[in-house]
Amino acid sequence: MDNVTVRAAGSHDLPALAALWHERMTLLLQFDRRFALAPDAREQWAEAAARWLATPECLIVAAERKADAALVGYAIGWIERAPLGLLPAQMGCISDMHIAAHSHQSGLGRRLLDSLRTWFRQQGVESLTIRAARRLPVEQAFWRALGATEWVDVMWMKL
Repeated sequence: MDNVTVRAAGSHDLPALAALWHERMTLLLQFDRRFALAPDAREQWAEAAARWLATPECLIVAAERKADAALVGYAIGWIERAPLGLLPAQMGCISDMHIAAHSHQSGLGRRLLDSLRTWFRQQGVESLTIRAARRLPVEQAFWRALGATEWVDVMWMKL
């Protein structure tokens, strides 16, 4: 793992991050035909991520391969308010995590998580929620192996 650096992402990373996000969404949509990517999906995501980079409640970490400075993974963490009346009043949320399909970087998911954990702890966050795709069993297994358990189900229905 010495060949990859995990660091805070910057605006110069947005095109590569958008490509990684697009790869993740393409994979996810193979298993879920309820949605499709908009023709300008990458651009929409990059514009939103540019705003997130300027938001103190958000941290995007990027995994950069040292040999060629290519981004091979990312994760996005948020500080969110807990549901009203619950303590602690804030919690962390990992909304996205992806490692490039052809990266073969053992332990990279844990390194991305560790970077977010450090930041969350610095912000006083003691617990996390994770948005893990139900239809990606490897993603589900990764989080369960780290001790994550189900909390709420987010349901979807067409009107």
